[in-house]
Amino acid sequence: MADLEKVHFAIEQLLDTPEGWRPLVRNLVARWPDAPAAELVYVLVSAASEIEATFAAGSPAHESAAKAWRLAALLGVDFYAMDAAGLTCARAADMVDYWNIDPYFRDL
Repeated sequence: MADLEKVHFAIEQLLDTPEGWRPLVRNLVARWPDAPAAELVYVLVSAASEIEATFAAGSPAHESAAKAWRLAALLGVDFYAMDAAGLTCARAADMVDYWNIDPYFRDL
């Protein structure tokens, strides 16, 4: 299970600025390269859930939660694509090699 430090980091970055979501996956990978890759999806989902539970409906923070849900979904698709291409996706750092093929998160 993801530790709260990662979830809090994601929440802070999502709520920091309107564009705080853009480098979030890169920053998670850089900060915790040895974390299990799938844990990043869990962190994003947990952060989105916490934001939705904490802020009232209609709050601008809910847009940040929506971005986190989208990032989690796209990251899950990347793991599927990595597996289909025969690439290792065990650790967060494994994403860096994949970004040479699909630079979405690298360039976001």
